[in-house]
Amino acid sequence: MNTKKIPLVVMLLGALVTCIVTHINHYNLHDLLVALFISLICFLILGIIIRLLLDKYVPLPVEEEEEEKDEVSDEGEIIEKSAEEEGDSIETDDQQV
Repeated sequence: MNTKKIPLVVMLLGALVTCIVTHINHYNLHDLLVALFISLICFLILGIIIRLLLDKYVPLPVEEEEEEKDEVSDEGEIIEKSAEEEGDSIETDDQQV
């Protein structure tokens, strides 16, 4: 799971809420910037904790494409899997309808 951007999104949402609340309450510029800076630091820490928890407890999805790729030998030749190895049945011209 790509959790790299979670702290950034959490910080931006926290900054948006902080700016709206400080604007509604008519804070002056200095107090607004102090509140914004403190909220950014707090929401950064919260976002990092969320990312770490997601990385730890949410399993990565298994990509089927990697499992189905043809194998490459040491000499660089592509070794194609036969139909029997892939589990597919072989149909002859007589069996097709």
